[in-house]
Amino acid sequence: MTKTLTVEGDITAVDTATSLTTQGSVTAPSLVIPSGVGKIATVIAAIAAEGLAAGSAVFFIRIGGNGVIGGEQTLMVSAGGMIAPQAGSDAAPSVCRASVFRDLEIAVRPVDTIRVQAEMAGTDLGTARAVVTLIFA
Repeated sequence: MTKTLTVEGDITAVDTATSLTTQGSVTAPSLVIPSGVGKIATVIAAIAAEGLAAGSAVFFIRIGGNGVIGGEQTLMVSAGGMIAPQAGSDAAPSVCRASVFRDLEIAVRPVDTIRVQAEMAGTDLGTARAVVTLIFA
């Protein structure tokens, strides 16, 4: 049986690790690693920014906490650039396809806590929205 954890949240500042601690209508999902697992086998992540400022940025996630054996792991999710729209015109939509990392061997300690953070580096493109799903095995 597959065990998963999905978390999401807003990145509101550049160069700041932002903890993802909500899950839609669930404001405080459990961040305890399920029993009977030993690793994170797959990570699915997507991040998109408003694009309210001209510039470019990269987005990555950090997986850490007491339950991650061997320390924090960092995965690059996406990168993008924006050109600020002219006054009176609409900005182009910001689309981010999900990044899927398969066949991972991120060792975890069951029944301990995990931390998932997202970060924007480079130019502050405005508030970004991040979602991450961890699939345990």
